[in-house]
Amino acid sequence: MVFLLSAPMILSFFSSRGWESWDVEHRPLIPERMPVLVDDDLRFEDGPAVPRPTVVVNRWLRELPASGAPAPSSWENYARAVKEWMEFLAEHGVGLFDSRERLKAGLSRYAEHRAAGPLKARFAATTRGPAHEHPVAVLPVGDARGVRGG
Repeated sequence: MVFLLSAPMILSFFSSRGWESWDVEHRPLIPERMPVLVDDDLRFEDGPAVPRPTVVVNRWLRELPASGAPAPSSWENYARAVKEWMEFLAEHGVGLFDSRERLKAGLSRYAEHRAAGPLKARFAATTRGPAHEHPVAVLPVGDARGVRGG
């Protein structure tokens, strides 16, 4: 599989309001206010069977309630952290499922960016929770199937 770089992204929040008009048999199982990331060109694939990283990230986000993060505010924090990370990587020519070496280089650059980059990007002294203290630590790491790399 090939994953192309994409940035920026749209962060939206799911609402089932009006689902009866969506040509689906049942109400979707997606929780209300679940974050959804979409590339700004509104595409989820780059060709047949070539999903974009946002597809994998959205799957991961939907699993948060069953993975110990039941609060919508946590989902939003995780989504914002992963969105920022994905956009940062894309700006530096690194794909979310790039080689381990390139991802480590991207992580190093990101740590420097968060510690000493523009004021807006720096860690706040009062942040709390894993999505704020260690934004990259919460990210799904591995291949497109969500398998953790070693």
